[in-house]
Amino acid sequence: MELTGKCKKDFFKWFQSKSQTHYRLKEWFEDLDNSMQYGVYVDFFDEKSNLGIIQNVTEKMFYWKVKILKDSKIKGYSDFEETRPEARTEAIKKANEIYNQK
Repeated sequence: MELTGKCKKDFFKWFQSKSQTHYRLKEWFEDLDNSMQYGVYVDFFDEKSNLGIIQNVTEKMFYWKVKILKDSKIKGYSDFEETRPEARTEAIKKANEIYNQK
């Protein structure tokens, strides 16, 4: 679950602005568990773009959705995965892809 391109650059700029220290920030973040990284990524997309990431648990499946609010219309991409980590990863991949297309 890693960001790429413009999205990665903007994320670390945003993350630095939220941090008390800038010492080895990138390495520190990359050492976090995926679930902790996911939470920070969700905050970034909520605050810095018009993307919202939703994850719901259904019976035996994990549903994810990335919503795009544009011109008062909501467009979404979604799917089901077998595990929560897979759902997190797929949601971040899709948000990263959409962000980089802007």
